[in-house]
Amino acid sequence: MSLEEYIANNRKKKEKFLLYFFIIVGVLFYLIDFDIILFVRGIPDMLDLLIKIFKPNFSYSDVVWRALLDTIQMSIIGSFLGVIFSIPFIFLTAGNITFSKKIAIILNRVFAILRTIPSLIWAAILVSIFSIGKFSGTVALTIIAFLIAQKLLRERVEEIGEDKLNSTLSTGASRIQLMKYSVMPEIKKHIISTFFIILESNIRSATILGFVGAGGIGQIMWRDLNHLRYDNLATIILILFILILSIDFLSLFVRRAKNIKKCRIKTYSGFRAYKIIKKLFVLFFIILITLVLKNYFNITLERLYKGFLQGKVILIRMCHLNIKYFPKIVEGIWDSFIIALFATFFSAILGFIMSFFAAYNSSPNKYFSIIFKGLINIMRTIPPMIIAIVFFRGIGPGKVAGALALVVYTSGTLTKMYSEIIENVNENVEDSIKSTGAKKIAVYTSGLFRETYPSFVGVLLYRLESNIRNSTILGIIGAGGIGTLLNMNIMWRNWENVGLIVLAIGIMVGCIDILSKKIRMFIK
Repeated sequence: MSLEEYIANNRKKKEKFLLYFFIIVGVLFYLIDFDIILFVRGIPDMLDLLIKIFKPNFSYSDVVWRALLDTIQMSIIGSFLGVIFSIPFIFLTAGNITFSKKIAIILNRVFAILRTIPSLIWAAILVSIFSIGKFSGTVALTIIAFLIAQKLLRERVEEIGEDKLNSTLSTGASRIQLMKYSVMPEIKKHIISTFFIILESNIRSATILGFVGAGGIGQIMWRDLNHLRYDNLATIILILFILILSIDFLSLFVRRAKNIKKCRIKTYSGFRAYKIIKKLFVLFFIILITLVLKNYFNITLERLYKGFLQGKVILIRMCHLNIKYFPKIVEGIWDSFIIALFATFFSAILGFIMSFFAAYNSSPNKYFSIIFKGLINIMRTIPPMIIAIVFFRGIGPGKVAGALALVVYTSGTLTKMYSEIIENVNENVEDSIKSTGAKKIAVYTSGLFRETYPSFVGVLLYRLESNIRNSTILGIIGAGGIGTLLNMNIMWRNWENVGLIVLAIGIMVGCIDILSKKIRMFIK
């Protein structure tokens, strides 16, 4: 091929790519009913609301700190209990150590379906059972933490080599001894890091649980929104930004901590004393946690018993699916899918551009990197519900507002994840392209992006799965999709319809999960 033919062929490829790109953009805008005239007319109203939101009322901080303390307590307790409860189930669900392969398959499938239900939906159902308050919110966060921890720790156990397990069994060790001496030492180091990963996620989830009356800072956030106190809302967002940034740094510090000094015991009597002290410490810790939880939840056994009875009735009704309601659900499921697809597609474009400026090894200079890192932290700190309300101001409720809100939130999250991947690329890749005299943008597009393309697609698919769940949550405040139907049926106590909607959401997220796994395998 001559140079002229190569240039002409390359130009045709670019033209073909741009044609497909604009076709996809046009189709997505059409599917979410985007009205450019309405959007342009609404820009002044949206900017006016945005300016009000970013004017904090610092005298309001005393009220916020009390609610924030509840949010932190809910997140820590929910994360702690979820991780602790997940450990026994690891030994039932991990394929390489389970007592029964059939039980492991059944439990893993059940947990996979339950993981598709967002925390806000769990909270809404629990509020219907146990009434409003932080008890319902904490239980919802515990359920989510349990399901995530069970998956993460199970995958860690399944990574343990068969040789190591077989060598322990060959000594005549029982299954219990295998777990105690071979499995637990391997996952101990992962339990703490898993806790912080879940805590970081639960902090964000806990901020919106108050929208359904499940305690925490979300309750005063919802109250301030209803009373149009945007200065108070700005204070909440600022404090949340500081909190989430602190959690990020703390979790990063814990994950990178490698050397923990251990007490060396040289005598048998010292070893016996250590074992006794260890057992006493565990007993003391259990008693302390029990007392803390008893005072924290502040719920009587009678109320708990009534709640379980009511929950049993609701669960039975949810299992009696109202199949006649299915045609209405199809439209809601389709809207949620389109919202998630729209948000993921445009977030990929924004994330690709913003990652260039955010990653320190591709950014034009360090100041650009610091500014963009701060920007993406703000974007992912503000709950998508708040962003959706800003768009409501300009274009009204509906799936357009929900889709645009998810674009903002997902762009921040995607940029953070992808920029961290870019920063971990081997310096040789960057240096080899720089040596040709290429500029920063060429180094990014021709070197760093090509090197990390599979990771970029993997992160993008993960965000698509997350956006399916987020689109469900946004529907609860009228941003379109299946969440709108779900919220109405929970309010009206139509549990037969709720059961069918939850099952439909589970199937939708499950299908996306299977598709994304196949795409990841194809790329690898």
